[in-house]
Amino acid sequence: MNGGQVQAFADQVGAACTGAWCLRNLVVDVPAYSATRYCTAVPGGRLAASEALARISAACGINPQVMLTTLQKESGLLTRSDATQASWAAAWGWHCPDTGPGGTANCDPQYAGFVNQLYGMASQWSRYRLDPGKYNYQAGRVEQIMWNVAESGCGAAPVFIRNQATASLYNYTPYQPNAAALAAYPGEGDRCSAYGNRNFFVLFGKYFGGTGASIAPTTAVTGTSVSIPVGAAVDPAVAGKQIVAPNANVAKGLAAGFAAVGLPYVWGGGTNGGGPDQGCERAGGDKNSCKGIVGFDCSGLTGYVLRQAGFVTGTDSSSQRAGGQSIPWSQAQPGDMIGYPGHVAIFLGWIDGNPYLLEAPGVGKQVQIRSVHTGNIDPVVHRYWR
Repeated sequence: MNGGQVQAFADQVGAACTGAWCLRNLVVDVPAYSATRYCTAVPGGRLAASEALARISAACGINPQVMLTTLQKESGLLTRSDATQASWAAAWGWHCPDTGPGGTANCDPQYAGFVNQLYGMASQWSRYRLDPGKYNYQAGRVEQIMWNVAESGCGAAPVFIRNQATASLYNYTPYQPNAAALAAYPGEGDRCSAYGNRNFFVLFGKYFGGTGASIAPTTAVTGTSVSIPVGAAVDPAVAGKQIVAPNANVAKGLAAGFAAVGLPYVWGGGTNGGGPDQGCERAGGDKNSCKGIVGFDCSGLTGYVLRQAGFVTGTDSSSQRAGGQSIPWSQAQPGDMIGYPGHVAIFLGWIDGNPYLLEAPGVGKQVQIRSVHTGNIDPVVHRYWR
């Protein structure tokens, strides 16, 4: 996101805020920052807060979406209508360790203010990335992560930290949400519940389409050739075989979809083409949505696969079946969408003479690869790729 995009986002989500201290109206004096190991030099000047956020994020190599989500998670300042100068004292929670009475925040006043907090937060994310060995939680390892502050006596449980982004989140907020916290969103769970990483996950998905949780590039891609994964949710007849996509972008999308095989079906899961989530926004708590389970429903999965290939679809099965280009089955290719009444899937092509698909089939099941059932199937496939 550049400064204009950050400004447009702030205008949209912060429309209820009208004062000078609202993010969308705020103007700040940015000192000149010299280059460091963690951030390139930042020229000084009087800037709109949105421009300052974009420039400093870029200088430190941090996605501005992460900065915006962290701001909302820590202080609610994306949507608050009552922002004042004091509101920005601990905006990103930087230098506010939970060392106060009973594990409360203990903020250092010398790091207070919008610019101090902004530059400090961006620098801190960069430190986690460039010096991972200096911090407690590291990518590629199983770590014992607490449920709540040590004073709570709630203990810890093992978490496999897949990548540096997740390690950074846990280093900054070193607690994992328990089942009660996940089930209660946006409310409170029990005395052992912690909410920071839960809130980051949900907020990022709400604003920017999902964090990609549980998605890993585990599927081999060579040009347009993609290997079908091996697993319990894959028809053994095709496990490990290669399919050829019509182009490299579709191959990338199929690989992303294959990495989701085995994830649970979640009603509404996969928001706006983003990664798997709890389905809170699209399903509003119906069926198994918003219950602490992360996964996809049928249209969430198809939308995600095609989004990873660079194409945008509708957000439910009806709109997806109504969109795209209608292609005769005789010309169907991997990456086309298959439609049924109330259901969609991704066509994988003919393998050994039989048609196969990738789908999120229904509540209680997992994302899977199986042969195509032809009952009630749409007479054409729906093509979004070019």
